[in-house]
Amino acid sequence: MTNHYMQECILIVDDEAEQLDSLRVGLKSSGFKVFEALNAEDALKLLNHGPEKIDIVITDYAMPGMNGMELLKKLREKNKTLPVILMTAYSKKDLVIDALRNSCDGFIEKPFTLDQLLKEIDRVMFSMLQNIN
Repeated sequence: MTNHYMQECILIVDDEAEQLDSLRVGLKSSGFKVFEALNAEDALKLLNHGPEKIDIVITDYAMPGMNGMELLKKLREKNKTLPVILMTAYSKKDLVIDALRNSCDGFIEKPFTLDQLLKEIDRVMFSMLQNIN
């Protein structure tokens, strides 16, 4: 199996440690370099002062403190093009519309499989490449 993710750095943001662990293991085994944050504040610190450039952010919506939508809005203040995928167990239409208005690049509804997540990452990354060209 060819691995086309070799140099991609992903930041996963989720307040559930088990979910973070599971995503880290799956994404690393798929060739990604994975960084993780248990909350939006730590994610912003990593994005601003982290050791590497992050290529894509995958964030949970429901988190204490700053939620995933607020994180998306903060990211868009400084970076209009960083791909962001929102993970949510809530499939409310209003949430999706609000996310789209704030330039969210992708969605994945919990629970999901690693394969479903990889397909959404592929779709988002392909879309970003199309917009560059």
